[in-house]
Amino acid sequence: MPVIRALMVDDEAKNLRQFTTRLGNQFEKVDWEVRWETTTDPDAGQQLIRRAEPPFDFVLVDLLFLREDLPGIREARGLELITEAKERSLQTYILAVSSGEENLADLFDLAKHNGAHHAFRRYEFTNLSRDNSPAAIVKAVKSHLLDNGTVRTVHVVADQRDPAVLSIIDEVGEATLSQLYSRVLEAAGAETTTMNVRFLTPGASGAVVCSVTSEAPGEPVRRHVLKAGRDEQTLMREAQQGAIAAKVLPARLLVRQHPERPVGPVNGWYALGAPLPDRVMTLRAWLESGPLAAEVSDVLIKLFTEGLGAAHRENLQSNEPIGELLRFSHLRQSRVLQALTLLTPALLRPEGGRMADATDLTLELESFVREARPLGVPMSRLSQPTFTTYAHGDLHGGNVLICRGHHPTPVLIDTSEFGRAHWATDAARFAVDVLMRSVDAGVESLFFTRFEDWRELLRRMGACEPIEPATTDDEGTTSSLVALSWVTSCVPTLCPAAVEWEQHRWEWHLVLADYLLRSACHQDLPAPKRALGLVGAHDQLKSATRMLLASL
Repeated sequence: MPVIRALMVDDEAKNLRQFTTRLGNQFEKVDWEVRWETTTDPDAGQQLIRRAEPPFDFVLVDLLFLREDLPGIREARGLELITEAKERSLQTYILAVSSGEENLADLFDLAKHNGAHHAFRRYEFTNLSRDNSPAAIVKAVKSHLLDNGTVRTVHVVADQRDPAVLSIIDEVGEATLSQLYSRVLEAAGAETTTMNVRFLTPGASGAVVCSVTSEAPGEPVRRHVLKAGRDEQTLMREAQQGAIAAKVLPARLLVRQHPERPVGPVNGWYALGAPLPDRVMTLRAWLESGPLAAEVSDVLIKLFTEGLGAAHRENLQSNEPIGELLRFSHLRQSRVLQALTLLTPALLRPEGGRMADATDLTLELESFVREARPLGVPMSRLSQPTFTTYAHGDLHGGNVLICRGHHPTPVLIDTSEFGRAHWATDAARFAVDVLMRSVDAGVESLFFTRFEDWRELLRRMGACEPIEPATTDDEGTTSSLVALSWVTSCVPTLCPAAVEWEQHRWEWHLVLADYLLRSACHQDLPAPKRALGLVGAHDQLKSATRMLLASL
């Protein structure tokens, strides 16, 4: 049971008895104990506030006190006490109460200006009041003390050897994380005493993502994916897109948010929670564990053929030109051009990319980034409508979770980018991520030794040719190549009309180039993989150019 220290200062003993008794009874109902100190003397109250160690958790003050030298005259000494309490500790919840005076019309505004969290007239202290009843006041005090970490009702457990999860806890704070999760559980009518936090996948746009397991006596074990961030609007948009995705994608494929809007704020943080199946791991981690080739194929059939594929086929539309779909924002243009400036010298070095000249690469990529077209291709060729469909929009190995079991099953998280996109979006995003982050993910990714092998893999991905089995002892790379081979061989079946594949395959090259350039901007990727993004994008653009010019 949490125990808090509270101080009440009021010059009438009957008020002290009434407030401490009624509030104390209400705190007992929520299993909190209050240890009260009271005084009728504002000077004594000021000294108690100054000397309290640690500071009081809750301070309740009358605003007006009778002057001893002028009987019948009341002075706003409570304002001094509020200022003192605020200066002593920002964690303290400060409540002001008074019967008021006609000549002090702004008394309650002054109380809030000085630092009171809430102020009200004494006669409003009734069970009939929505904001000033004992229950409402206790709820406000409780939320304040939980949010700022003064009181903790949830014990946070984490692997002290895992820097990724420790980084999340350090950034968000144990108290903030536990209170956010408590609010997620509260929406489902549940609570917990212990939460076990594990790293799940890197977040984007300043958000952090983790898996949480709740444990409480007499309660079932609950598991959630928790995404926390300071930008409420970004999380709200993800929740809204998730609601749309739930109407389009098969229910078994999507982890849905509950509640359906962000909880918070807690110390400036908001969070989305979604119930998580048992025994899950990201697809990246699953591939790294070296699953059998048959298991990889089975998972991808469930993900693409039976899951996303049905949604893609049922929602095809011919509308926007591909040039508009691939148009780079000014910020993204700047990032790609910066990566080009930074990484080109590495491409020219013998121990790097071993390119003799980067002129063609620079011209090709700048044309695509600035004008959304391959160099030499007329804009009129890219202005014809292409096919769009509903897509996850950010289908990478961290947003695909694998439910482990006799038959591993994929589920999707993070629908912030869900919406209409080019028909090849999900396949291209997925394939590029597997190559960049799962193929040779260990020490090999830090060197250019296998650069030409990676480049050949990209050529085969673009051409939708079978990918040879890995000649390596790295089980993760072996499984990743199986995944790449499966996806790229199935790209023609994702095309709006398989019989028109030859007319649309140049679009596959352009969408691949788009995501390869995005990967070149990812600071968390090793330099050789980022350089591969530039070279691979250039190769894909050249292939698209040849096909487009041949069709003129």
